[in-house]
This record gives sequence, structure tokens and C-alpha cells, in this order.
Amino acid sequence: MNKIETVKKLYGLFALKDFDGLRQILHEDISWNQMKGFPGGGQYVGSEVVIQKIFGGFSREWTSWKATITRYVESGDGVFVIGYYEGTFKETGRYMKADFACEYKVSDGRIIEFNQYTDTFLIGQAMGLTRDIMETNMD
Repeated sequence: MNKIETVKKLYGLFALKDFDGLRQILHEDISWNQMKGFPGGGQYVGSEVVIQKIFGGFSREWTSWKATITRYVESGDGVFVIGYYEGTFKETGRYMKADFACEYKVSDGRIIEFNQYTDTFLIGQAMGLTRDIMETNMD
């Protein structure tokens, strides 16, 4: 399986909520780096932590969260993915759609690193967080 096929498989497994399959494709020592304003944002190390805190969180907190990929670009030791996230935050009932670019580093058919770039403001709006952020910045 080439690098792009590996990343495509990850998205397929996530869509199916196949956490056992995800355990097979994520390296046990993966470095997962999400934007700080993103749900569960920050750095996580280890496949079990990523599965429980990241992938599990989407199922618990969002209705029909999904990532739609519009382009895969292989580059060196990895793949860049361009697309958009969409979903409805359960607590607020607000829908959002936000563009993203993500970098995946792949080694021996397993994902060893993830780096995310997205519009966290739009996601924060759906979560009801931007009002607090805006009020804090106005002081």
C-alpha cells in the first residue's frame, strides 16, 4: 500500500468508526498535532491516546462529524490532504463547515505523524466558544 492509499484507508476506517482498524494503521508512538482551537486541540502521543481522546471525542460531541477530502498530494515521506470538515456540535445544535489541510507522515504503511491546519474560528462558533473569545479580546 502506498502513502496515499494508507491515508485514504485512515479516513475510511474513521468514517466506519473502526477503532480496531485504526489501531493497525496508526503507529503505536504516533505524534498527533491538532490546532489549539480545534476540539481536543494540542499534541498527543501514542495510538491509544489518539483513538480515545481524538476519534472517540468526535463521536461523543458531534453529530455526523465528517472529513471530506478533495485532494491528496504525496510529498517526500508523507501526504498532504486538502478538504473540509463538517458536522453539528451536539451541545449547541450548530452546524459548521471548515476547510483544512493536513500533513501525514507515513512509514512502512503506518501513520507516524499528523499535523493539522484549519479554520478553528468556524469550529469554535459551532461549539459556542467564539463569543467568549471575542469578549475576552475586547477587554
